[in-house]
Amino acid sequence: MDACEEHLLRPTHNELGIAPELGVLAALDATLATAAYQLIAENPDLYSLELAALGDLPSPLARKANLLVFHIGELRAGLREYRDLAGGDDPMF
Repeated sequence: MDACEEHLLRPTHNELGIAPELGVLAALDATLATAAYQLIAENPDLYSLELAALGDLPSPLARKANLLVFHIGELRAGLREYRDLAGGDDPMF
């Protein structure tokens, strides 16, 4: 699943009571998702099948955007892993 397709973190009241930092991490998650969407929107050749069919590479800017989108996906996955660990054994998580 890419950086844009994952659902946003939405900590519950119980989660915030146990791990209040999840509130800030949820804001970071939303910011990262928005950044990924914007990078993809501003670099239409990022996932261009036409370029691939011609054997051309995307522009250097689009390649850097692709790398950033990839890292955003990794960061967002890390936020979910943190949330899962911060929740402990509580079945509400």
